[in-house]
Amino acid sequence: MEKIIAVRFKKTGKLVYLDPHKYIFKVGEQVIANTERGEEIARVVKVLNKDEISKDINVGKVIRPAGRQDIEKEKKNRELEHEVLSFCKEKAAELNLNMKVISAEYTHDLAKLTIYFTSEERVDFRELVKILASEYHSRIELRQIGPRDEVKAYPNLGICGREVCCRSFLEDFDSVTIKMAKEQGLQINMPKLSGSCGKLMCCLKYEHDTYKENLEKLPRVGAQVAINGEKAKVTAVDILGLKVKVRFGEDDEDVRYETYNVSDIKFKKNKDENKQSGEGSEKDGI
Repeated sequence: MEKIIAVRFKKTGKLVYLDPHKYIFKVGEQVIANTERGEEIARVVKVLNKDEISKDINVGKVIRPAGRQDIEKEKKNRELEHEVLSFCKEKAAELNLNMKVISAEYTHDLAKLTIYFTSEERVDFRELVKILASEYHSRIELRQIGPRDEVKAYPNLGICGREVCCRSFLEDFDSVTIKMAKEQGLQINMPKLSGSCGKLMCCLKYEHDTYKENLEKLPRVGAQVAINGEKAKVTAVDILGLKVKVRFGEDDEDVRYETYNVSDIKFKKNKDENKQSGEGSEKDGI
């Protein structure tokens, strides 16, 4: 059976599929492949049968297995990138460019040099490109990145104590919204909900589908429900536990609070209840 290998050019880069030709590769081995940027080194993460991937997927070509010389050259490239980064920062300061240079990245064959930077405004870096091209004799590209990509470039710890997700395993940045936090019953406190990049934490996305599914099974806070024929008012919901805290009675003397599984109560579902945000719920009180 004809094989196809899936590789990553960066630790958290997207999967790229390559035709190994006559070579046989194992997971963990490194290869040299042609890309739009030039020759680059990649690590094999999967070995698949050709019929296991969609016909719509573009399959590149392997040039050769990465040998000892290639691996040594890659190490030297990383050292050269540090030199380029320092030089670029120095020249950007001399030219009074309002930009923060984040990193420099060479292709394996040194044919192309990409400089990543952040800036709050449009930057005219044409003079800087000329200086870099004259100094390093490579094709130069300056690429502006956002705050999420900036954090990804450095070792950072999240509030969980682990390395930030974008640097350790995330391939893409999914959209994260305040609505997700509301549907999870979280207090809208931006400093606590924001990651190192200042944007909403990516982990708010992980359990969102589960919360959304469970919310559709629960009455909203303030809804009237029936339990064993007795009417009650919902005061809080436990979204993950699918439990509801209710209040019986209206007068202070007769009021009592009890908690039930959602399967033990009767309530009328409507469109508004399915849009509940969790605001005002006493989630921790259940």
